[in-house]
Amino acid sequence: MQSLYIFSWNMLAWTLSVSVLFPLTAPWAVYAYKIWHGVKEIREEFEDELWPRGWRASLFFALAAVGITALDYFVIEMLVDLPAGIVHFVLLIGFLGLASGIMIYCFSLEDFFQGLNITVIYLFIPTTIFVILWWIVEWNVLFTFVRSWLKDPKTI
Repeated sequence: MQSLYIFSWNMLAWTLSVSVLFPLTAPWAVYAYKIWHGVKEIREEFEDELWPRGWRASLFFALAAVGITALDYFVIEMLVDLPAGIVHFVLLIGFLGLASGIMIYCFSLEDFFQGLNITVIYLFIPTTIFVILWWIVEWNVLFTFVRSWLKDPKTI
């Protein structure tokens, strides 16, 4: 069970690290939508709105990431002193749900799973690239900073 908590701690830290890169991830939000949409043609009036929607989605992701980090810190340290591993796991799942809602709202999607599909493309392709680079270089300032705000689940 401890390995699940370590995994959720690292996954939450990587997900939040990618989410707070607001200006850099705005174009990626548009491309994530286009990847999800596939080869079908995008309506012309929606094509004009795609870039502002991508910027909005990226900004909302950054704000949500800051909020989830603060909530994690507040619940573990200040509120009820819950075990860190369980809190990280629940907040990771909650963040994915919130992120799917952000995608539904920003890109006018029809259901939760469409938002979840775009969220997975938007968050976990860059996360995979950053994790592989971290394995090679073993240094990432943003990841180290975000993970320092999340309590280590091994300490409990």
